[in-house]
Amino acid sequence: MFRKLLVVIACASLLAFAADDPVAAIKKKDGELQTLLKKSSRNAKETERVKSLLNDSFDFELLAKKSLSANDWKAQDEASQQKFVAEFQRMVRNSSAKRLELYRADSTIYEPAKMKKNGEEANVVAHLWNGGKESVLEYKMSQVNGNWKAWDLVIDDLSTARNYKDQFTQILKTKSFAELIDIISKKADEAEK
Repeated sequence: MFRKLLVVIACASLLAFAADDPVAAIKKKDGELQTLLKKSSRNAKETERVKSLLNDSFDFELLAKKSLSANDWKAQDEASQQKFVAEFQRMVRNSSAKRLELYRADSTIYEPAKMKKNGEEANVVAHLWNGGKESVLEYKMSQVNGNWKAWDLVIDDLSTARNYKDQFTQILKTKSFAELIDIISKKADEAEK
């Protein structure tokens, strides 16, 4: 009886640890995503599932915030920040769902997570192989409500957050923040088609 109890406690501990492990969080989403990507065509429900997996995997609020300079972010009122985050999320979600074919993998190897800041932030590197060609993805992650979420994805040394930050900085040199939101909204609409 005592031995069974120890086995149950050990299994529960392993499951709890896996839930708290950033590599396990990525593997779980990637496994389902790769299954969907390997299909020659996806129906509308499967495409929506791809978008949901993206939503569940990313901290869009932090990614949106990091895609602007600190001064540009702080200069906005809370309503403008929220609108920016919502439209930014919609744009990334819609455009990423279409470009994911580039990240189809025959196999993936994950390095152990590199933990930061008292275990609340982590970097996870994944090596993807497709047709003999390797791509390296680095997930920059933080804990959000007890779940690991990526706030940046570095693909072969190209940072998603830095790329958006460069683009948005250029736009804000000649346009207002409201105009930037309109541009993002239009890109989200185009990607939805």
